[in-house]
Amino acid sequence: MNTCLRYKEPKCPIGVSDRISLSIQTLRAPSTPNQLILAMAPFATLYTLTNIVYARIIKALAAAKLNNLDIAIDPNFQYSVTNKTPAYLSKFPHGKIPALETSSGFLLSESTAIALYLAESGPAKDQLIGRTVEERALVQMWISLSDTDLWINGSAILAPIFGRAPYFAEIQEDKAKQFERAVQRVEDEFTRSGKKWLVRDDELSLADLSVAGALYWPLKFFMDAEYRDRFPKVMGWWERLIEVKEVAEAFSAPVELCKVKPAMDGKGGPPDSNLANADKNKK
Repeated sequence: MNTCLRYKEPKCPIGVSDRISLSIQTLRAPSTPNQLILAMAPFATLYTLTNIVYARIIKALAAAKLNNLDIAIDPNFQYSVTNKTPAYLSKFPHGKIPALETSSGFLLSESTAIALYLAESGPAKDQLIGRTVEERALVQMWISLSDTDLWINGSAILAPIFGRAPYFAEIQEDKAKQFERAVQRVEDEFTRSGKKWLVRDDELSLADLSVAGALYWPLKFFMDAEYRDRFPKVMGWWERLIEVKEVAEAFSAPVELCKVKPAMDGKGGPPDSNLANADKNKK
């Protein structure tokens, strides 16, 4: 019998029981060598954290699932160990994660580049990246907002909470305002357009996956019920998105949302030690 590692949906998001679940899939012995190669080779291997649901990569995993792409996650990857080895650096010189290696030997790093590549690599390509030049531009616009205004400001808010950066009240207040302004931008878009999704009314796209990925940790760790109530359109969209089977699997649904807003200066201790111990050099 031959085995190959496959990505399998985690049962829970971040926490003691919130780990990315990896399973060994047993295959029947193929009758020819060519069948063996096809059976053993996934579309690509992803190098990323394996002890948490890493929010930076879930948009790419969702895109892969919507395209029916088989993505393996290296179970032996250890952050700050594997990515400092000569073998890893020979493929990915910056040493960052996530990183992707396809069965053909194509190498790619940076989470948004990986998401775009996987989105364009299957039958859902037009849905995910846009069916017209205008739609493709809108998808890129929302990806840009998710990578900058949402992800960067959200991460800056989370850093002191998890003890990964000192707390400076003036800086944190500014980051909180910038993050809330970006969430309000998404809220206003749904109010203005009346659409179910960010770009088209009839189908989700990589725009939705990217914005949702950037909101994943904020929704879990500091956007409590009072905060979320200010953005009913955003939360309605989030609930619709999580109901999509492929997205639910990639996002490890059901996603437990923040119940009690933590002390923003980190004095109350981190809500989750696994995330607190995750290193900073990830993009």
